[in-house]
Amino acid sequence: MNDTHTMNMVFSIRGLQAGYGQKSVLHDVSIDIPPRSITAIIGPSGCGKSTFLRCLNRMNDLTPDFYVRGKVMHRDEDVYGQSVDVTHLRRRIGMVFQKPNPFPKSIFDNVAYGLRIHGMRDQKKITEKVHDSLVKAALWDEVKDHLAMPALRLSGGQQQRLCIARTIAVAPEVILFDEPCSALDPVSTRNIENLIVHLKKDYALIVVTHNLQQAHRIADYVGFFHMGRLVEFGAMKQVFEESTHQLTRDYVQGVFG
Repeated sequence: MNDTHTMNMVFSIRGLQAGYGQKSVLHDVSIDIPPRSITAIIGPSGCGKSTFLRCLNRMNDLTPDFYVRGKVMHRDEDVYGQSVDVTHLRRRIGMVFQKPNPFPKSIFDNVAYGLRIHGMRDQKKITEKVHDSLVKAALWDEVKDHLAMPALRLSGGQQQRLCIARTIAVAPEVILFDEPCSALDPVSTRNIENLIVHLKKDYALIVVTHNLQQAHRIADYVGFFHMGRLVEFGAMKQVFEESTHQLTRDYVQGVFG
């Protein structure tokens, strides 16, 4: 696991097993996630996609009876090492959830929240970071005159972009997306997809999606999960058009799912 290939990866995962109490969800998952790319995680409902995603920044720690085995390496750090500062880990590995979850604060304070939590006190720097993050999230032009407005008054698509801005503000290396468009209309979905594609020049992006067309549109790499196992991982074109596994071919062709 120390070869040059692995060292260049954002994540190198080996033999990952995870579950809740007596229920096993992930079985022996091994995968390398490259930097500055979009990796889509696809598969039928209940196949372990979201559990896998939440293993990457230890969001599952908050779930009773959760267990994890195997290695999840972020660069050269064991994500589950005893000395890991989980708060710092989640700053570097940000997450955007299925349903937009802005705080009951102003637009400005939503984006500034993480900066303040991590100790930034210089108001000028905070203002600059908020501006830059809203620009990167393609939201600035829509809210620049309304930064004091409650974030909950934004539309669903705007709220999701605000949550992306909030994640970007603390300078992560990786952004995890758990079905980020499932609660959005088609126009907002297109906006989020365009934003994700734009962001890959600066971040590694891992997107769990049930929408095969979305994975086809945005992904550089695709991992197909079935019943807790990683059946296939490869470049998007290879997985969708040249799969070596019958199960993958059946899924992407709509035979089941």
